[in-house]
Amino acid sequence: MNNIFRAFHFFVISILFLFNNMLFATTITLPQTHQFISYNDTGSGKPLVLIHAFPTDQRLWQAQQEGLKAHFRVITLDLWGFGQSACVDGNEIPMAEYAHEIKELLDYLKIDKAIIAGESMGGYIALAFSAKYPEQTLGLVLSSTQAVADSPETKANREKTALEVLEKGTDNLIEGFMKKAFSPYASSETKALLYHILSVQKPTAVASALRGMATRESSTSLLATTSMPILIISGEMDKVISPQQSRDMHSLAKNSRLIILPETGHLSNLEQPTLWNQAIIEMFA
Repeated sequence: MNNIFRAFHFFVISILFLFNNMLFATTITLPQTHQFISYNDTGSGKPLVLIHAFPTDQRLWQAQQEGLKAHFRVITLDLWGFGQSACVDGNEIPMAEYAHEIKELLDYLKIDKAIIAGESMGGYIALAFSAKYPEQTLGLVLSSTQAVADSPETKANREKTALEVLEKGTDNLIEGFMKKAFSPYASSETKALLYHILSVQKPTAVASALRGMATRESSTSLLATTSMPILIISGEMDKVISPQQSRDMHSLAKNSRLIILPETGHLSNLEQPTLWNQAIIEMFA
């Protein structure tokens, strides 16, 4: 009974924290398209952009906002359709289009260069950003992600899931993702936090992102030719993207560091925030 009470108490506190985080987010409207971006900007130092994983929003980074703001100017945002940013219609949004959203935010904030960090799908977008805007990229953080393109089977599964989500909602997707997002060592509090974030995402945002991920191209040549500093982070027990993908990226990238977090699953920043943050500080602060 005490364990149930503690879990419920943490869940309530988490909801209040997340709601408070939403209240303090800033929204800008882009003058040409009239689309709006919800973002947070805290701390001082080198600009560090954190791009959230699929299918979450910028609240995924609350432990990084707190843990890194003494070392970096930490910028988080909701990708198109997710969180509080402008809605989308369920059609494909390429990774390069999400990358352009980040460029528009950096231009608005008058930031010339930044460290671009992404987790899972956020890593795909970070790679797309560095390919499209290398002059604005100080370095990369690739967390729980991969540089290879989807296989035909994975592409087909993404489209199948996109159609299901648009027709029936996100319940099945959330149930499946919750089983894969963490290692067996993740706390019930961490799981409750993620569940809430997942449960408020719009089906159209999920479908657009699925279709965009399916059409992305390989970034292996980019990694093989760039000299920019790259930090690669993976959870030892990642069930979504194998840690071998991180090892492969490390082998390709000339100026990279690889961190494998023990007893950690896919969303490593959420499951092991202290270790994750320390890796960023040691590489880039």
